[in-house]
Formats: sequence, structure tokens, C-alpha cells
Amino acid sequence: MKKESDVRVCKNKKCQKVLPAGYKHRYCEACRNKHAQTAKNVLRGIGAGAATVASVAVVVVTGGKINPKK
Repeated sequence: MKKESDVRVCKNKKCQKVLPAGYKHRYCEACRNKHAQTAKNVLRGIGAGAATVASVAVVVVTGGKINPKK
């Protein structure tokens, strides 16, 4: 018989799913996937911002002399 304190639950306060015995993570699989997707989206946003800044920097440094339409 398991005690109430022996039951492990997901550490996400909104989730609180009961984790199976021997489960090695603190969060359930669904919460772990949400965290991973959020991290991917943040990195994509940072990459897009960095690309924009780099392209503007190239235009400023070259003085607009690069014309791709030629």
C-alpha cells in the first residue's frame, strides 16, 4: 500500500499529473514537450532578430553600394 507522500506528481502547478513509479523526470512528458517547444520558438526569434540586425549592418557598412538587381 502506497502512502500519499510516496506519489510523485508533475512539478508544473497547472498540470499535477501523477507520474508513474520509477519515472526519472520531474515533469510529465506533455509538460517537457511544451518546455522544449517554447525554447525552440525563442531561439528561432533570436535567430531572426540577429539576421535582421546583420543585414542592416551590412547595408550600413557598405553604404548601400551592394545592388542585387544588377
